[in-house]
Amino acid sequence: MTLVEVATAMGVMSIMIAGVLAAFMQTRRLASASVAQNCAITIVQGYIEQLKNMPLQQFVNASPSDPQNTPNLSNSFELPTMKDQIDVNVELMTTPSTVSIATLTGATPGTTPTGVVDNLQTFDMDTQVVAGTTTWATIWPGANTTLTPYPTTVPRKTDLRMNFWVQISDLTPTASPKCKAYGILLVYTWQYLDGGRVKYVTDSVRAIRSAVQTF
Repeated sequence: MTLVEVATAMGVMSIMIAGVLAAFMQTRRLASASVAQNCAITIVQGYIEQLKNMPLQQFVNASPSDPQNTPNLSNSFELPTMKDQIDVNVELMTTPSTVSIATLTGATPGTTPTGVVDNLQTFDMDTQVVAGTTTWATIWPGANTTLTPYPTTVPRKTDLRMNFWVQISDLTPTASPKCKAYGILLVYTWQYLDGGRVKYVTDSVRAIRSAVQTF
């Protein structure tokens, strides 16, 4: 074989190996993003199930003596939920109904629109504690609230950090027979690294909560 043939063969082999390595890297990036997405969806579904099954007075933060269970949805109020087995009481603060749905679902990534109430939370994904992990200031720089450290020690290495916007709307029909019903809009966001690029993901889940609990 001549030197030219050897060099050509090595060049072709290098191109093939580079293609295989690029395919492996792309597969890993997609798998990492899929894991974060599945974790986020599971967490959101857990919150939705809690909101659909808690007593109506607690859900709408109305007075138990109010026979109509009619809250003031134009104000923000807290929905007591359980985050995990460590944090028994974690309140999700609602965004007033005066904020339009378009504002909630069309926000600029990393920035909270005026009037929208943030619920920032961190979820442990493994048990390795590493100092100097990413702070919320870099993940959601435009948040209007500050994340309470969780746990009180150093954040964990692979924490999933999320932002929740919750809005409750009154869907009770005006004609008889009536049954109190409320719409739930839960907009959730998170951020991840796709190679060297920072990407924000925003999605939403809708549900209905009526006076009849679902199990």
